[in-house]
Amino acid sequence: MNGLRANSLSQSGHKWHEIHSILHAKQLGILIVTETHMSTTQVQEINASYMNKRLKLFNYKYPDNPATKGVVIVLNREITNIEGVGVHYLIPGQAMLAIIPWHGKKTLTVLASYAAAETDDDKIRYWDELCNLSLTLDLPVPDVVGGDFNLVTSPLDRLPHRMDPDAVVATYLRFAHLLELKDGWHSNNPDAKAYTHLNSRGTMSRIDWLLVSPTLMKNCCNWEISNFSGSLADHKMVSVRISAPGTPYIGKGRWAMPQFLLYDKDFMAYANKEACKPEDAMDLVRTDDENAQTRCKTFKDNVQEFAKKRVKLRWEQWSRKRKFLKERGMCS
Repeated sequence: MNGLRANSLSQSGHKWHEIHSILHAKQLGILIVTETHMSTTQVQEINASYMNKRLKLFNYKYPDNPATKGVVIVLNREITNIEGVGVHYLIPGQAMLAIIPWHGKKTLTVLASYAAAETDDDKIRYWDELCNLSLTLDLPVPDVVGGDFNLVTSPLDRLPHRMDPDAVVATYLRFAHLLELKDGWHSNNPDAKAYTHLNSRGTMSRIDWLLVSPTLMKNCCNWEISNFSGSLADHKMVSVRISAPGTPYIGKGRWAMPQFLLYDKDFMAYANKEACKPEDAMDLVRTDDENAQTRCKTFKDNVQEFAKKRVKLRWEQWSRKRKFLKERGMCS
């Protein structure tokens, strides 16, 4: 994330406005944000704002200098259970473990990681410390580990091709093997090349990962590396859809007409006009192709198609208006 871009939440350029929008647009239940540079006061400001209706933040700042490092686990209240979340603060500003109530009595344990990037010794020290904490503290084994790993374990994950020193990679692999975690995106795309970060020297690398347990891997789908974060960060976002083991399959569902169309004059005029057609044809001779049932279906199909067009048009109008007001500082 690399900072907030603006000091106050009242400023339109503040990055948390974008994060709030991303969680809604992409329907993200859990978001791991690293390099947040957030103080306790800034977290309180967000919790006191309109964002509190959707976002629940768990922040772990870097105590010596909150303007550096920092990790946040963000929960989307609309689709994620936020009651009874347990949090373990492991490495200041770099590692935090959250135990999130899931379906029934199930929980999802998520470890947010912002690995050291300064020197190879710092990287080794970071992964060693996570290993030691896992062995010495009574912590649940994480189902998911995500964040900025600042690490390349294969030459294919960097361009120009180069991996981190063997000693660094070995320390990370010790951590991954200890907790029996796998690189989810790579496991599902073993021959693919994709990069999540482009530095100032033009080097591209895949350093943002999601590790999952082998058990949970069976319930993961839609692995994706995307530019959805836009100007929010200089890293791409890694995402996955996770289903709770044992839950029934739920499909995409049916399209539902937004309620605001009932107050749209053009839509209501069209719907009333189409509704009269089956009624006017009631006295016609019934055939296999022309009868009350087929006319009713035609009516519903036509109205639904027109409704989708009106929704798209209205959203475009609202987006332009919002952009106009945002440029003039009249909305956030």
